[in-house]
Amino acid sequence: MAKIHVDILTPKYALFMKTLLERLAKNHQIIVTSREYVELDNVLRQAGIKTVVVGRHGTTKREKLQLSLERSLELSRLYEDVDLALAQAAPETARVAFGLGVPYFMTHDSPHAEAQSKLTVPLATYLFTPFAVPKSHWEVHGIHGSKVLQYKALDPMAWIPWASKLPLPEPLSSPEFMEDAKKSRGLVAIREEEYLASYLEGKRAHTAGLAQALAELGYSVVYIPRYEGSEEVKGASIVRGHPIMTPILKECDAFIGAGGTMNAEAALLGTPTYSIYPGSTVDYEVYLQRVGLLTRMTEDELLRHFSSGLDLRKEREAFRRKASKLTSKFENPAVYIADFVESYLSARVRVS
Repeated sequence: MAKIHVDILTPKYALFMKTLLERLAKNHQIIVTSREYVELDNVLRQAGIKTVVVGRHGTTKREKLQLSLERSLELSRLYEDVDLALAQAAPETARVAFGLGVPYFMTHDSPHAEAQSKLTVPLATYLFTPFAVPKSHWEVHGIHGSKVLQYKALDPMAWIPWASKLPLPEPLSSPEFMEDAKKSRGLVAIREEEYLASYLEGKRAHTAGLAQALAELGYSVVYIPRYEGSEEVKGASIVRGHPIMTPILKECDAFIGAGGTMNAEAALLGTPTYSIYPGSTVDYEVYLQRVGLLTRMTEDELLRHFSSGLDLRKEREAFRRKASKLTSKFENPAVYIADFVESYLSARVRVS
């Protein structure tokens, strides 16, 4: 039995790690850490993952630096006989594991997040990533291509199998809401961008204004804010409390996303997906565009598109068939990583 440290810093990786943790916990002692962050806390609770909370999420550059340094010291105190560290691009875990001679297995799909990549990729023993992300995009950050292991899937396939079965959260759980949505031109969900993330450098999409405009065109609009305290959006229903979004993405007739992960998730669920991400196009979105499951548009182009004689429900059925055919050929990334970890640890035992 090995002792494995798993660090979860974002809601996405709470979803991603659930199946992986369940498989590894059958044979190993697992220490799971997270940081204080409202959206993350809510998703961890819904996913049934218990963690040791170490540090918190910063906002300004200076605060992020200070909190990261403090968190590194706190994490180091947990590294008593740890055999392996597993995390996303987690700078503190990468630094602590490297400093203490512990293998650091990293899973990530976003080499465009340069700040995180520069602080983690060079220290990774192995890096797990979707096949749609070229190895060369990781090699520029300081890892040899032989250490980059690609799985035949995109990341949401690690949680779609279980998260898509969860009940619909409010407001979609209301029969009255769903009845009204059926009478509209279609149910559209819109996700705000993660504008505090370092890789966006303050770039914004005008998601609130877009939501209001679509409501005025006769669509039933669900607005998904990124952070607590977002303003009301006229004509739209707000999703509060940061629930796991998979059931919403599965239910709606179209999804407009200003972030990356939820765009990929909606597309793989077969929901017509439109990206207004304010940054440069990421690798897995390039792939989804190529297979016809995602369209990148400006806000003006979107309004013209939704103002036309668009039959969203008919379009959604075609997307469902296309996505189902594609995902039937995919593997589960969490299972792929868990199997590799088991093989790696078994080999180390045989050598020792």
